[in-house]
Amino acid sequence: MGLADRDYMRARARSRGHARTQASRHAAGRDRIVAIARVAIPVLSLLTYLVLMYGDMKRGGWMPDWKPALPFPESGSVTAARDLSRKRVSSHLAVQTSDANAVVQLFDPDTGAHALSIYVAGNDRVEVPVPRGIWRVRLVEGSKWHGPADYFGPNTSYETVVNLMTFDKGWHHRIDLRRRPDGNLPTRLMVSGPEPLK
Repeated sequence: MGLADRDYMRARARSRGHARTQASRHAAGRDRIVAIARVAIPVLSLLTYLVLMYGDMKRGGWMPDWKPALPFPESGSVTAARDLSRKRVSSHLAVQTSDANAVVQLFDPDTGAHALSIYVAGNDRVEVPVPRGIWRVRLVEGSKWHGPADYFGPNTSYETVVNLMTFDKGWHHRIDLRRRPDGNLPTRLMVSGPEPLK
């Protein structure tokens, strides 16, 4: 065997060793990803349920709250923005609540300006006229009312309806706040609390 053959054989052995090292690195990386997925999937599933439970606990009044309660506004009463034109009010919204009291709010999706808040007592159903337009709908729920600045205190559940809602002349929408697995109103829990009403 000549020198050229010997060098060729050494280079070939080195490349085989490099290929084995690369294959073992890929296998180790794949094993790490599988191990992370085995832990992450159950943790993320549990986190989803914990977020839902947290909203239910706040609506049910499970958080400590030592402030005295105020009377909740009459069911069906509203707080409207000062610049809201009566001519725009030609659509309707019906709201059915569960055990918690609710304040259903309409906001301008572009400016974030408050247009209307509808007060609905627990286990009640109301239908009120609302302004035409495309609105961001937010839901404020709880049991112990503390007024339009603090809402339900530490037990304030605050959610945003995921999709914008369109109200046109003569339209009737219905929101049912009795949570069910087959419900069709997807919401997102808000981290910050609702802004005080003026």
